[in-house]
Amino acid sequence: MSSSRLDRKRRTLWSQSGPSPRLIFGAAIIAIVGVLGMTPKELFGLTLAWPFAALWGAIGWGRAGLSLRPMILLVIFGLMQDIISNAPLGCFALINLLVYGLSAGIADQTDGMRDALVAVVGPAVLLVVAFLLIWGFASITSDHFVRSWPLFTNFFMTGLIYSFANQMFDLGRRPGESPGGN
Repeated sequence: MSSSRLDRKRRTLWSQSGPSPRLIFGAAIIAIVGVLGMTPKELFGLTLAWPFAALWGAIGWGRAGLSLRPMILLVIFGLMQDIISNAPLGCFALINLLVYGLSAGIADQTDGMRDALVAVVGPAVLLVVAFLLIWGFASITSDHFVRSWPLFTNFFMTGLIYSFANQMFDLGRRPGESPGGN
């Protein structure tokens, strides 16, 4: 009886889907959050922190190793983010690709390790790196140090949402499989 319950639990639609449907689903979530981010983000006069949704894909998709399709999507999302935020063209695309590459490197170095330490520390380090990159690009292009608190609140929101939704950006790589095979 208990084994049939485990079999039903393992046979979810998500667990049976391959990397392509997972990539499409994650890209759709990122696109929806990005489009909603273009609307005014105020509630009772308070500005809401909005997540950098493309970083969810960069961190999550990188765990499966390097692959061309996620890189193309991250460049497209980065260019859209550059246009929306009036950043120099290519800044966010570069940041997305750097975080994606670092995520793939961490996944390669911790191959097969899916414990809590790797699942928490890896994304946290990647978010700190992304925060520093965005803050650095913003400071360089504006010729002064930009305020870090608004960026920090956005990154806090990005990390908080990713901690609950990280499975949506997992392309399903099994421990021991070769990276980039998707």
